[in-house]
Amino acid sequence: HTCTHCPITPIYGGRLRLVQPEVVLADIDQQVAAGAGHITFGDPDFFNARPHSLAIAEEFHRRHPDLTFDATIKVEHLVEHADALPRLRELGCLFVTSAFESLNPKILGMLEKGHTPDDIERALDLAEDAGLFLRPTWMAFTPWTSLNDIVETLDFVERRGLVRHVQPVQYALRLLLPPGSPLIEIAAAQGL
Repeated sequence: HTCTHCPITPIYGGRLRLVQPEVVLADIDQQVAAGAGHITFGDPDFFNARPHSLAIAEEFHRRHPDLTFDATIKVEHLVEHADALPRLRELGCLFVTSAFESLNPKILGMLEKGHTPDDIERALDLAEDAGLFLRPTWMAFTPWTSLNDIVETLDFVERRGLVRHVQPVQYALRLLLPPGSPLIEIAAAQGL
């Protein structure tokens, strides 16, 4: 994936790098031995290589059945792989972080997120049906954000019962453009 605002995009250019399962499982075993009861998968998208990540989750659940975890999954992958969400919950997933970023279709297009506001609604419904909580992240301030966008986001968070699932810092995040970001030229051409 090559979301235009992501600092990983200029580095990897959309390429996927997999860490071998035995390496990930050894790290998990070491953390559990040190007393961990919950693991966070810090990858920007747990479902970029769904068979790979699910195989790891299956194996660590077999080894440590009481271990819980969370993962980050793109909205489009939550919708595309809805069939896997109940299994995540069975394996101990407590919540999923997902980069909603905005409810404004224009901003989502500028960021090349790969989802729409309707997809966000669908992802929330699918996660809820699977017994998973979604923890959205937001790009509260971009050059294209209006006051109405901010009000719409706050109303949405309240309407969907997400107040306790959105970390307060999410309401203050602004778009930062790392060197190599394709948005630098776009914003500059727009006088922003």
